[in-house]
Amino acid sequence: MKRQRGISLVEIMVSLVAGLILTAGVIQIFVANKQTYRVAEASSRLQENARFMMELLSRDLRMAGYLGCATRDRTIVNTLNDTTSFLYDFNTAVEGLEATSSSAWDTTPDNSITSPLPGRDILTIRGVFGNETPITGQPSNTGDCTNAASHTANLKVANTSGLSAGDIVIAGNCSRASIFQITNVNTSSATVVHNTGGSNPGNSTKDLGACYAGNGSLTKISTRTFYIRNNPAGNPALYRKNDSSPAEELIEGVENMQVLYGIDTDNDDSANQFVPANNVSDWSQVTSVRVSLLLQSTEDNITNAPQSYTFNGATITPSDRRLRKVYTATFGIRNRLP
Repeated sequence: MKRQRGISLVEIMVSLVAGLILTAGVIQIFVANKQTYRVAEASSRLQENARFMMELLSRDLRMAGYLGCATRDRTIVNTLNDTTSFLYDFNTAVEGLEATSSSAWDTTPDNSITSPLPGRDILTIRGVFGNETPITGQPSNTGDCTNAASHTANLKVANTSGLSAGDIVIAGNCSRASIFQITNVNTSSATVVHNTGGSNPGNSTKDLGACYAGNGSLTKISTRTFYIRNNPAGNPALYRKNDSSPAEELIEGVENMQVLYGIDTDNDDSANQFVPANNVSDWSQVTSVRVSLLLQSTEDNITNAPQSYTFNGATITPSDRRLRKVYTATFGIRNRLP
């Protein structure tokens, strides 16, 4: 019977090599699985962000031009001092700026739109986006409320929640409506004051020109602008600006936005063609809006090589290895549809 004299050097070397090969295989599988997970996670995040953005755009665009009543045949009086400037032009439900080059738009963006990234379109929507509160009283010394006596500059409402001085609101029914700025809110008496002076833009008159007590409601009216700018981390993001408030970041990683407008040129309430903003001669003809978003992963080195993509009619190969996807949706403006 032979005695065991130990393991030879050759056997040790073979075992070490086999172990290294096995370890390398395990590491390779781990790295591959991790990369697969990163790609899947980035793709899932892009889809989630796209769904969120399209839902948000859908809600706002479908309400564009809605001023508290579905009928189109009613008189609307804008009592603001400034009725044609960008923030208060409520006669224009939808408008946009076309990025005509990598450094300019067809029209210079309003000063309220801060730090927009060039080469991206800008979309503005105006309408009623808040909850309505019934108007319960409107003091006046005339039956038709057209006398602008000092005691007519207030409205009694069912609820003042969410209303504050400086808000732009619309009071109305399905035959008439009046746009004005709130100058004071008295919560104890549920009263909204709409005096002249002391506000920006302020009211040109306190006479609303109609009675809304009993059959009218009060709602906030807003100008909302969607555009792309860099966030504090230096990444492109989609922002939404409400009126004169600071713009709020909605989604990080929105690299580009291009918008086409469906215009009705034969008065049949449906779009005959889709054109960029610089080809829209009459914004009241816009019945639908087509939005294309280019989303990128927030992390680099997701793909094995730079990923070529087609966006806005051009094929682009970036210098990084981020994952990118394009999402496009068309939204009808309900207030313009039959």
